[in-house]
Amino acid sequence: MRSKNRNCPPTNETNPISMMKYFLKIVLAALIALGAVAAPGRFLHAGQPLPPPPQEEFIYNIEFLVFTQAAQAHLRIRRRGKNRYRAELIAETKGLIGILMYGRKNHYISDMEFDPKKRRFISRLYTKLVYRQNGVERTTAAIDTKNGLVRWKYFFRDKLIGEGVDPTPKGARVEDLLSAFFNFRLGSLGSLEPGRKMTLFTLPNYRAKALKEDFSEEEKKFQKFEISIPSAKSTRAYRRKFGRSKEKGLLILVKVPKNLFGQETGEVRVWFDPKMTPVEATVEDAILFGDVIGVLVKSKISP
Repeated sequence: MRSKNRNCPPTNETNPISMMKYFLKIVLAALIALGAVAAPGRFLHAGQPLPPPPQEEFIYNIEFLVFTQAAQAHLRIRRRGKNRYRAELIAETKGLIGILMYGRKNHYISDMEFDPKKRRFISRLYTKLVYRQNGVERTTAAIDTKNGLVRWKYFFRDKLIGEGVDPTPKGARVEDLLSAFFNFRLGSLGSLEPGRKMTLFTLPNYRAKALKEDFSEEEKKFQKFEISIPSAKSTRAYRRKFGRSKEKGLLILVKVPKNLFGQETGEVRVWFDPKMTPVEATVEDAILFGDVIGVLVKSKISP
C-alpha cells in the first residue's frame, strides 16, 4: 500500500484522533476570511489614486471548544523588487492540538506582480508546503492568466508524484488564496457597500488529483468563494443574534463550499471595528468542532 512506502505520501491522515484531519482546513477557512478583508480603510475606495501597496504582517490565534490557542497563523506580504511582491501564510498547530497533530504546519506562498493600471496583484507562482511527521509535501501552481491555464506539480520528499495542466473556468477570475486576500483589500474587486456581492475562483486540491484519491470531486475543481456585505437591516439582525448590538463597524460574510472545509453551512463571518480592523472571524458549524474562531492579536504595516 502507498502509505507503507516511505517515499510516497500517505493517502490518509495518520493522526490518532480522526477529527483532527479537518482542523487545518477549518483554520484555513477562518484565515481566508480574515486575510481577504483585513484591510486599512484607505484601500477600500477603488476610485481614488492607489499608492504603492505597503508591506504588512498579521498574526492570528485560532480557537475552538476549550482550546484558546489551538493554532497560530502569520499572514504577511513583502516587496521583492519593482512591482514584485511575495505573500505568505504560515499556519501551525500549538499546545495539545500541536502534540496530537505532531506539530503540523502549512506554509503558503504567492509570488505576485502588481499592475498599477489594473490596480491589482497578478499571481504568477503559488506554492503550498505541508510539513507532516513523515515528510514534506510541496505543490506548485504556475498561473498563466494570458492563456487561461494552470500548470501544477505535486511533490513528496522532493519526488515528483503528479503533474498536469488545467484550463481555468471560462470567463472566471481565478486567484490563489493569497492573491485573492490582497486584491480584495486593494479594492480591485470594487468598493465595500451594503448589499454588494463578489465571486472568486481559487485553485483545486492538486494533491487529491496527483494521488487519484477518493476525495470529493468538488475539491478537484476550481473552488468558488462568494463574498457578500449584508444590508443594514441584515447586519442589525446579525448583531442582535451574536450579542454585538452595541458595537460599530462592518460585517462581511464569506461563503465557501460546505464540503471543502468540513462545515454544515459553509459560512464564515468576519467582524470589523470602525477602523476596518478585523476583530474576529468565525467558521460556523465546523463538523465535530462547532464554531471555530480566528482572532487578530497583532498587526504591523510599513511603507
